[in-house]
Amino acid sequence: MKKLVLLAIVASLTATSAFAQKGLVELQGCFQDGCDTLDFDMYSDTDENNNDADAEEGQTIALNYNHLFTDNFGAGLVYIQKSLTVDGDVNDASDNGTTTGINLFWNLDSGWMGNYVALRYWMSSYEDEETAGDQDYEVTTTVLEFGKRVALGKALGVSFAWNPSVQYNMSTISYGASGQDDDSVTNLTIVPVNFAVAF
Repeated sequence: MKKLVLLAIVASLTATSAFAQKGLVELQGCFQDGCDTLDFDMYSDTDENNNDADAEEGQTIALNYNHLFTDNFGAGLVYIQKSLTVDGDVNDASDNGTTTGINLFWNLDSGWMGNYVALRYWMSSYEDEETAGDQDYEVTTTVLEFGKRVALGKALGVSFAWNPSVQYNMSTISYGASGQDDDSVTNLTIVPVNFAVAF
């Protein structure tokens, strides 16, 4: 009977531990120029003479969440919305756009920590109203990724991990202007400074 009770306690602790680590948020770019996939920021700024002329207003909403469905398979959603205006006009297309995407993970080790391979499919649309002509464009990106999450520590049931990876990016850029051909871009990137939080 004692063995059965002990087995039940161990099983419940294991289940609780596994349940506590089903979620994952990737903190991409947080130690460079702001979190690319987890951010909420609104600001306004006037020029050095405190005039409203050349006033900048910006807003960023960036959210991502991934869920572990089995010991090895996880999937998640990404939503990023950025805007920057100067005098009420959209300034730079790269700073004004919306991204939605899905992430698929296969963890080679059980759970979020350890080696993994990922397939990401992100769709972005950008606008630039300041430049003459139609400068709207869309970017479709497929990413093949191999990475490793190294546990840095745990507090209050939340695990922090260093998340270096190698990414092969394949992007197609479609322009709003009629008659303009699509561009295709591929690149191989090593990303040494990313972090993640599992909970």
